[in-house]
Amino acid sequence: MYDIWLGDQKVYVTVSLIGDQLFKGIIFDSGSDIIVLFNGENFIYIPVSHIEYIVADTPDTEFAEPSDSPIIPLIDNKKNLTFESILKEAKGINQEICIIGKKYLYGTILEVMEDYLVFDSPIYKEIYIPIKHIKWLIPYTSNERPYGLTETEFSWKQAKKEFEANFQQQLAVLLNKLIVLNMGEKTHHIGKVKSINGKMLELITAKEKRTYVNIEHIQTIHCV
Repeated sequence: MYDIWLGDQKVYVTVSLIGDQLFKGIIFDSGSDIIVLFNGENFIYIPVSHIEYIVADTPDTEFAEPSDSPIIPLIDNKKNLTFESILKEAKGINQEICIIGKKYLYGTILEVMEDYLVFDSPIYKEIYIPIKHIKWLIPYTSNERPYGLTETEFSWKQAKKEFEANFQQQLAVLLNKLIVLNMGEKTHHIGKVKSINGKMLELITAKEKRTYVNIEHIQTIHCV
């Protein structure tokens, strides 16, 4: 994609994400809207839209390239390597996802829709995440599970219901239901969905106050 990570000799870099998050490592692969960084321990899948800058750097200690292939298979044809294709390949793999605002989720992807994904979390259960708000994901190794849960306690299962094609349509399904937005970071992010008007979602909070939330800024949503 760019000269800094083309060729057989991998270049060690620092990747700065918007919001003061830094990663160091080698660019293992890249596509039209994603880079795959190996930091010496994990493969990190980062959408280009959240990258502020990349600069060639020097490791503080000896850096070894990965001995194993990425957990999420990469597509040989670089033209087809996109963040969406990686998300689809990541279905059923235990992983860590970071959302804008340094919110972290652990679990697995159930479904990838047009502009959002359905994530299965041991803590939050079924949670909807607009793809544009995902800053990066790190797949677990094959023998790792969130919170040390056993396969019986937490394992990927095929979704048993249909989901709407896009996020706006999925929100309409939640009318009159109790929901939590953005993992409940603010009290007015918890309430009953009263209406959806254009880009505004109306909630009735615990104190029966009407709150209007801009749908563009909803990072996660789950029912209670």
